[in-house]
Amino acid sequence: MKHIPAAMIFVGLMLMAVVAFAHDPYTDWKTRHGMSCCNQNDCAPTTAWQDMEGNWFVRSAGVTHPVDPLAILPIPSPDGRSHACILGGRVICFVPGEVRG
Repeated sequence: MKHIPAAMIFVGLMLMAVVAFAHDPYTDWKTRHGMSCCNQNDCAPTTAWQDMEGNWFVRSAGVTHPVDPLAILPIPSPDGRSHACILGGRVICFVPGEVRG
């Protein structure tokens, strides 16, 4: 049996922790119907803006998605940025970031 150097084990554990931490803010997010917003890769920081009528839009992977008002969660952004959970081309959860002028 080969021994794995402790440094390699440490680096592997740190990488797993970074990946888990990067997705942690989304773990408890739920739609207004009580369904989880997160499926390990559906949620991410995003570019978002409002039009003149107050409708929100997000951009992900080069595609602009409208945000259903019911998808807007009544919680603050975990880091000041906008975040969206997109599933099947639809925004299922959205948290707007801080308005920057």
